[in-house]
Amino acid sequence: MKTFSIIGAGRVGIPLAAALTRKGFVLKKISDCSLLKARRAKKIIGQGRATTDNRLAANSAEIIFICVPDSQIVRIAEEISSIDYQGKFVFHTSGAFSSKLLEPLAQKGAAIASFHPIQTFATEDFDPKIFKGIFFGLEGDSKAIKLGINLARKLGGQALLISAENKPVYHLACSISSNFLIVLLTEVKQLLRTIGLEEELSLEILTPLLNKTLHNVKKFGIEQSLTGPVVRGDLETVKQHLAITATSSGLDRIYRAMALEALRIAEKRGLPEEKIKSLKQLLEYK
Repeated sequence: MKTFSIIGAGRVGIPLAAALTRKGFVLKKISDCSLLKARRAKKIIGQGRATTDNRLAANSAEIIFICVPDSQIVRIAEEISSIDYQGKFVFHTSGAFSSKLLEPLAQKGAAIASFHPIQTFATEDFDPKIFKGIFFGLEGDSKAIKLGINLARKLGGQALLISAENKPVYHLACSISSNFLIVLLTEVKQLLRTIGLEEELSLEILTPLLNKTLHNVKKFGIEQSLTGPVVRGDLETVKQHLAITATSSGLDRIYRAMALEALRIAEKRGLPEEKIKSLKQLLEYK
């Protein structure tokens, strides 16, 4: 089973198709509502035929990947449900939703699953290493799961089997890990800009700190890697921080919420009760 089509020429569809073609799979069609985007995808990938006809794309291959925003999956599944899916496999790449969105295709004989790469896709360009070593959240019927495990391995990753009911929690965890880190770094960028540091220099300064933090997490565990004034019980430093965050309501809310969670970890690590009480009084909104 080597032929596949992609519906959705975006940030997930393009690198996924490019990676699969480099592993010997044959791309038949790249379908998108924008023919211009589909043609651009074909140029990046180096294979396939660009089209706006989703049914043609689905009919042309043994494996179909639906790589569109979550809100469009049901519509796409209904749109392409008029053809015979005996012997075909259909995957969607949503992290939040289960393969049940593809039920109209299962009724036509398709083996269905959700195939979610646990990776961040900031651009539509292809990075040959983007799937190497990552996990793919996989959920669906047994036949599609078997193929999904093989695809994950072919791409240099591993499969993580998820039940349909656990997908929302799984996706929330993935989203917080990646998306909210960007939110925090945006706040950090704004802080450093007030002392004259632009984004490029800020990133140069912070990257070694971030890399070492992740290294510590992997080596020592998550809670044990927490450092800083809260876990030390340094009341005066936290007061100094709050004097600065007071000038920005958004930053102040984030700082207080995160510091209170850090305090919860510090409490488990044995921070004295009197310091915990003083920090709570300082950090909680009155």
